[in-house]
Amino acid sequence: FDAVVAATFASFVTESALTSAAGGGFMLAYPARDKSARLYDFFTDVPGRGRTGANEEMNFYGLHVNFGGMFQELHIGEGAAAMPGNVAGMATVFENHCTLPLKELLAPAIEYARDGIELSSCQANFNGILAPVLTASEEARAIYAPAGRELTEGERLVNRPMAETFDYLAREGLHKFYEGDIARRMLEGFGTRGLLTAKDISEYRVIERTPLKLNYRGRTVFTNPPPSSGGTLIAFALRLIEGFDLSGMAHNGYEHLRLLEHVMKATSVARRKEFDSRIYDENIASEFLSDAMVARYRAIIDAWEAGGTEGELAPVGTSKGPGSGNTTQISVLDCDGNAATVTTSTGIGCGYMIPGTGIMMNSMCGEDDLNPHGFHVTPAGVRMSSMMSPTIVMGGTEPEVALGSGGSKRIRDAIFQVILNIMDFNLPVEEAVNLSRTHYDDGVFQVETGVAGEALDRIEASGVEVNRWSTKHMYFGGVHTVLLGPGGMDGAGDNRRGGAVHCG
Repeated sequence: FDAVVAATFASFVTESALTSAAGGGFMLAYPARDKSARLYDFFTDVPGRGRTGANEEMNFYGLHVNFGGMFQELHIGEGAAAMPGNVAGMATVFENHCTLPLKELLAPAIEYARDGIELSSCQANFNGILAPVLTASEEARAIYAPAGRELTEGERLVNRPMAETFDYLAREGLHKFYEGDIARRMLEGFGTRGLLTAKDISEYRVIERTPLKLNYRGRTVFTNPPPSSGGTLIAFALRLIEGFDLSGMAHNGYEHLRLLEHVMKATSVARRKEFDSRIYDENIASEFLSDAMVARYRAIIDAWEAGGTEGELAPVGTSKGPGSGNTTQISVLDCDGNAATVTTSTGIGCGYMIPGTGIMMNSMCGEDDLNPHGFHVTPAGVRMSSMMSPTIVMGGTEPEVALGSGGSKRIRDAIFQVILNIMDFNLPVEEAVNLSRTHYDDGVFQVETGVAGEALDRIEASGVEVNRWSTKHMYFGGVHTVLLGPGGMDGAGDNRRGGAVHCG
């Protein structure tokens, strides 16, 4: 747990285009001393507690971002910022689970921010994609384009205001992010031209939830429960595919791909028909994952597998685009039997900093996939939903696999496939994470390069629209994974997002 807090704060510096101290997230923890899993929800709240009427001065506007050839309109400005929870989440983890002093845990992040980090190709690419956001305000330009242009691979990204902010928190305590000078600056920056209020800051709370639990192929899987959607959709897909024997299928061969497309399609449509409108209902997970619901959708997949037509699972609604997918994943196992997997995000960032701190606020109120009923219509104080799905697979009574992913709407399919690769295909973790993946969205089967063209030809011949990608791409997520196998600890960082693994 010390490693999780240290790495998460370091990621606020090194992956600041993907996550932020002023973002939100989740951590799934399995403390060995407790022999039980718990989910810490520190995602963003809808801002505006105590505010009456519309804010006529709100700064909220759209821009088009190119995600690898797929353009999406996203919204930024102070009005896109939701109430952040990442620092509160790390404070809760620190208080409940950590053993090292806070100064020691934040020291790497402070050093990276003060001395700068040399941008890798992956980091420079992320920053380039989000250049319209990272240069939207004067304070942001001073960090991300200090010479009047975007920083490129090999150049150093320095953020001394963030180093000073983190040094202050290390000395005074993480609670100071929500009190005193930083709280005042947050209101100064996002109260007048955004929706944030003092009540939002004072009433923000980390929520401890009971993780969603299911059995798959004789193992227990823990993941993120509602009101977040990702974990429940992963569980639904696993329940559907458990009715099929994958052992005789060639990995990413025709039979495997056909089944994946059917299961992903069924899950997507079930989500829209049965799940999205009831995401805050108390019993939604148990009803959505019930034997009757699973049997109904599995029977239709059976008909498809036998050559039937779509029938009642014709596509419902339309997709609004790829989603930003700007998320950071950290997965940790230790030799004492502790496991933790934490996923954090800033959306794409709203383009504006908490004044004087070097920290960019999130853009969760400007993300259409988090606001399906429209922008600024959800009541203030509501904990926002997310696709983020930190997940732990148990091997008997001990954690065996800890994983999670960035990738917006692709998170569920990415984690689902890595679980299958490990548990059904018995692939080494490096292959399980980095082999070609697929995703079903809005009637189109998205397929990464590396899949046999003959298999895809047969899929297309059956009437499925296939989009063949020429590269492996961050669009398909970044499933950073660690596991405890017969040979000991192992892990893999997802190459799509510059992932890395360290044992020691």
